[in-house]
Amino acid sequence: MSETTPDTDIRSTSRIVRSPQPEHHLCSTEHTPDPHACPPRPTRSHHRGNNPSRRPPLSDEQRQKISAAQKAYVANDPRWAEHRRKLAAAQEAKRMTLMENEVALIVQMRKKGRTFSYIAEEIGVCRDVIGRELTALGISTAPVKADRRARRGRGFWRCFDD
Repeated sequence: MSETTPDTDIRSTSRIVRSPQPEHHLCSTEHTPDPHACPPRPTRSHHRGNNPSRRPPLSDEQRQKISAAQKAYVANDPRWAEHRRKLAAAQEAKRMTLMENEVALIVQMRKKGRTFSYIAEEIGVCRDVIGRELTALGISTAPVKADRRARRGRGFWRCFDD
């Protein structure tokens, strides 16, 4: 092992030349007599605390230009059909109401004793939405017993039930 001496130690900071006087920031107002020497700070109206949007508002001209571009996309682009299908699927996934056929299906499944969690997984709608919609329609959301189709047998093995 070799020792490090102050001559060979690369971490030594004693030999760093320091300027005798600290430099002042050129645009500080207390040292510059001319207030126009500093470039003006950019205004960031879209960063205000009262405006949660990070984007500045669109002008009417920009809005019309975007609208025309969207109409041209819908009318001419062959990818629009697939895009529209995806948009409809996303809208369907985040909807907060039930359709009439779904309500009928839920009532039918509830008669069989299915839970709201099971029904929610089967039809792909949040269980909170199911409960809220059934309550709004006046359908009971109380727990139900399963409608058993098979009756217990009457054979000799029933003597072991006690």
